[in-house]
Amino acid sequence: MHNPPSTPDTVHTPFYCEENIYLLCEAFVLQQEEVSAVFISNEQKTVALWNQKLNDESVVVWDYHVFLLLRSRGQQHWIYDFDSRLPFPCLMRDYLRHTFKENVAEPYRSLFRIVPGSTFVEHFASDRSHMLVEAGEYDAQNVAPKRYRSPPPSHPPIRGRNATTGNNLMESFVGMASSAFGKVLDLQGVVRLAEE
Repeated sequence: MHNPPSTPDTVHTPFYCEENIYLLCEAFVLQQEEVSAVFISNEQKTVALWNQKLNDESVVVWDYHVFLLLRSRGQQHWIYDFDSRLPFPCLMRDYLRHTFKENVAEPYRSLFRIVPGSTFVEHFASDRSHMLVEAGEYDAQNVAPKRYRSPPPSHPPIRGRNATTGNNLMESFVGMASSAFGKVLDLQGVVRLAEE
């Protein structure tokens, strides 16, 4: 078995998985590695993942999650997930076995949007509006102030050079019904991919 490529030095901000993976993906693309961004979600925006740092003892239900898939020159598939308690990186087959369950109830089943790294880097954009929540009383114009659920990264919001909107995160990447970027697989499809 070949070792995975070393991890480039990139910024990691808790609860901003899409931006963390964007920066990592961008660095790997520059190194000419074969990478993809993998968005996990479903119609209900309730996907169950195990072995997440947020909860050591049990399952974590995310509205969406993002990790990086790298196919090394030795033909191994590696997962880079900043939020997992598993090794970083982790062999894909081990990551899938310890992060997802086959018999999970329908509302918590994951769908996986696999987006080639260069496509992700060129087309992804987020204005971080999905991280804003109301924080206080309504003013005279009936507008409540907003705050971030978690402190945002110090760098400006990400916008790929070919992104067509200020925030196409939810519609084009997280929304599993969209056909804009990449392909969508269920867990069995991703397991088969890991075996290629």
